Amino acid sequence: MMLRDLIENGGFEPGTKLLPERALAEKLGVGRPAVREAIKALSILDVLESRQGDGTYVRSVDALRSGWPSKVELLHTNFDMLDLLEVRKMIEPQAARLAATRATAAQLQRIEGERMLIEKNGKSWRELGRYDLQLHAAIIEAAGNPILTQLNKMLAPLLRKSREMSAARAPDRAQMAKDHRAIVDAIIKGEAEAAERAMLEHLHNVGLDLISDRKR
Repeated sequence: MMLRDLIENGGFEPGTKLLPERALAEKLGVGRPAVREAIKALSILDVLESRQGDGTYVRSVDALRSGWPSKVELLHTNFDMLDLLEVRKMIEPQAARLAATRATAAQLQRIEGERMLIEKNGKSWRELGRYDLQLHAAIIEAAGNPILTQLNKMLAPLLRKSREMSAARAPDRAQMAKDHRAIVDAIIKGEAEAAERAMLEHLHNVGLDLISDRKR
């Protein structure tokens, strides 16, 4: 029996707490690494949710009833920075949520370090944009998904350009610092929902900067 089958056919309701990894491995007749991979896969599908220091809970079983796409293609097309922001809003809030539950101590230290660089050393708009890019990349890497990390690297040229455009419109430094503190604090505390909300709010403010008429 697979973990998916256990959840789907075992009458598990949202909010149900799963057995610990060791007990699940014994019940399913597999090793603990296999259980960990299954939990990670089902978390990606939003079927499960890991709560730091508490355990793993069933979030929803809806995704178990839908299939994966058979083919994924990346097409070349024309787009602007608001298109990119829309994609970031699809990716980065969830990345912040995952980072709050998966980040290692070293990754948390790096995230906080990047945040402090923005506050203390962002003397120019160009420098500020570079540190901001590094902070967001650190959060995405802490989400623990290598495909997501690679996707972020592919988008890097566009992400750098978006920072340049935001800088030209004189973003509110105080608001940016406040947003980053909220995101990083939630991640460090392991508060997944708060991290997701804070990132979404930050990207909303980025969008306001992109359409602002303010100039440096």
